[in-house]
Amino acid sequence: MPDFITKNGERIKQAIDFLAVKQRPISVKIEGEQTLFDSMIVKAIHRDPVSKAGTPGRVFIQWLSPPKGNNLIQSARTVQVRFSLGKYNVSFTAYYVTKSLESPYLGHIITYPETLIIADRRRHERHEGDSKAAPLFAKAKVSIGVSGSQEKAYDLRIFDVSENGVGILVGEELFDWLKGIGVGDRLEGVELSAPWTIVRVDGTVRHKSKMRRGKYSGYRLLGIELEQKLEHYA
Repeated sequence: MPDFITKNGERIKQAIDFLAVKQRPISVKIEGEQTLFDSMIVKAIHRDPVSKAGTPGRVFIQWLSPPKGNNLIQSARTVQVRFSLGKYNVSFTAYYVTKSLESPYLGHIITYPETLIIADRRRHERHEGDSKAAPLFAKAKVSIGVSGSQEKAYDLRIFDVSENGVGILVGEELFDWLKGIGVGDRLEGVELSAPWTIVRVDGTVRHKSKMRRGKYSGYRLLGIELEQKLEHYA
């Protein structure tokens, strides 16, 4: 799997809303053109996940720069929208709909994405959190029962991620806490934080090991096999 792909409607909605609210720049690749045109998402009409016959979603983008793109896009069948979220390059393909003359959303209207493609997310690759190919999720929150029905939450750094699992770093200050977790224990409601979303997953502890090289030497690595494949939750 050359790229990490998500079709999860809620994750797509969160990403599009993040771009619009934060006014993050996007690049638009017009079919048949080599030039990348600059723009921003200014409004989105999200798809209704329940309705099968409802109005399809729409994305409103600003006029393109350089300006010649505003003519070229009108005759294009498809466009590719590219943007960055954290350290990751993300893209989606859309169809051109029409110009938008609705103030203050002047520009163009394209179809709402059905998928997001996150570049270079291979199924079994694992990378250090600060490497150029860092994992999609950066932080994890793990809640463990401490007494009776009470739980305590711990915010931890993610070392690596694959489609089926996650490796969580545990520092010396939590070694005693780690002793209370055994291989085979089931962890519920683990929160994984990406640049634009938080995902709750369940999993089983598969290994506890000591990091012996690199900047995290001395840390413990808690390996969790997830019950949900992350391709559906990116």
